[in-house]
Amino acid sequence: MANKSRRSMADFLAQQRVVDQSADTGPAESSPAAPVEPSPSAITIPDPYTGGDEAALTERERADLVACEAAVDVLRVAFAQAGKALQVIRDARLYRESHPTFEAYVEDRWQMKTSQAYRLIQAWPLAEVLSPIGDKIINESQVRELIPLAEHHGREAAVTVYRTVAETDGVRVTAAVLKGVVGVLPPDRFDPEEAVQQIRAYLTRNVDGQDVAEAAGGSAPTFTAEVGRLRTILKRVVKRDLISRAAAEDPEEVKRVVSELRALLDEVEQKVL
Repeated sequence: MANKSRRSMADFLAQQRVVDQSADTGPAESSPAAPVEPSPSAITIPDPYTGGDEAALTERERADLVACEAAVDVLRVAFAQAGKALQVIRDARLYRESHPTFEAYVEDRWQMKTSQAYRLIQAWPLAEVLSPIGDKIINESQVRELIPLAEHHGREAAVTVYRTVAETDGVRVTAAVLKGVVGVLPPDRFDPEEAVQQIRAYLTRNVDGQDVAEAAGGSAPTFTAEVGRLRTILKRVVKRDLISRAAAEDPEEVKRVVSELRALLDEVEQKVL
């Protein structure tokens, strides 16, 4: 029985990767119905808390451990609940009767790398916020692409990005799409209205790697987004003082590039005027 319980998490982790991939690539044309797993909503997980100092668990802590382990054991369909459960186990030290550390518990009980456990713990709060948005279940790989954005600009920024993608007609939410969307946003600031325009412009030109018609929002948002990307790159070059260092190495090349940029700006100005 012990070996079976230790293998179960490894099996579910493998299944989770399959689920993530299928969510990003879409279902096969003909695939057998998946077996019904226990409903994650039937498991009540307590909020993270600090456990007692005694080696033995209290009755409440044992009950919490059972609930948390049950949630972790349905990781394939509930990675967010598994992350929350792992945080409860870690913060309350519910592992202390059988293991000296949380890391030892995770590796022995679930045959899970510590880094994976901490990724789940990091992902669940954002996944919980994003899960009601759209008509698809968000998976771990998708949440992972939004975590840096949430850490730098807050969860509302991640919500804005995810909702904009999810509500765009003809666009399927995948980890690759979210990664591309986050990549076009300015790293040093987040303005919701500007971000929505940039995201829509990006999606209309890069869905499935192909250029498509401009969004219903019109050409102005597309122009603003494209120029915004160029402006961000130029600001980065100036901030790093790359121009001065490049000019010291090859002044003629720098002059040529600057001249080309000036010519392009003149062309833009002529079209406007």
